[in-house]
Amino acid sequence: MAPKPLEIKGVLKDTWHLYRRLFLRSFLTGFVVFAALGVLQRSPYLAALIGFVGTTLVQGALVEVVDDERHGHAPRGLGELYLSSGKRLGAMLWASVLMGIGVGIGLFLLIVPGILLAIRWAVAIPIVMLEGLGARAAMKRSGELVEGHRGSVFRVLLNIWVRTGIAWIFGSLLVVGVASGTSHPAFTIWFGGVVAGALVTPYAAHALNVIYYRLTDPDHPILPDQPQQAWHSVWHEQDAAES
Repeated sequence: MAPKPLEIKGVLKDTWHLYRRLFLRSFLTGFVVFAALGVLQRSPYLAALIGFVGTTLVQGALVEVVDDERHGHAPRGLGELYLSSGKRLGAMLWASVLMGIGVGIGLFLLIVPGILLAIRWAVAIPIVMLEGLGARAAMKRSGELVEGHRGSVFRVLLNIWVRTGIAWIFGSLLVVGVASGTSHPAFTIWFGGVVAGALVTPYAAHALNVIYYRLTDPDHPILPDQPQQAWHSVWHEQDAAES
């Protein structure tokens, strides 16, 4: 049986729906980590490494945010999300390193091979988190899922790259403009970078989640229809239970 087509408009629509519906949780999940990274990134030698690890941790936590909502589970606190992502952090980092090396070499040589590899491994991180596979197994599994959908996945990725790129550039210019008129430009630029990361990263992460779910379970909606439970009410219930 031929695989069910991956509808680009549907993926982008679901991504925006996820982004809006889970905005508060997604934003806070990224904001806390990126804020901490901004404090730690004093050394230029460690900045790239810390940023890489932190972004990967956030990506894993965002996979869990969507999975909780998809299965109707009560929203978890940030600590639980980071702990769950941290348990798979090694596999995610190794997968990201392998993918980065492969895509980088491909882009350096002929560009097209690098793009093809980026498409092939597009959903490796969600697979690591949701299926519990190691780095290489997740990359192989991603290739199997994407097979037959490469053109659609490429167009989705291109849309995501362009949209997040434009949003990041616009946000950076806005922050620099604001910083030039303040008495604390360094703090303004730092804070603006944290906010930008917390806004942009969830959108890209949710897009990969949508691709994964549409490839593995195309006959079911990404999220249930019931309205989202306010996160602050969940925190209140948890506090009441503990007391």
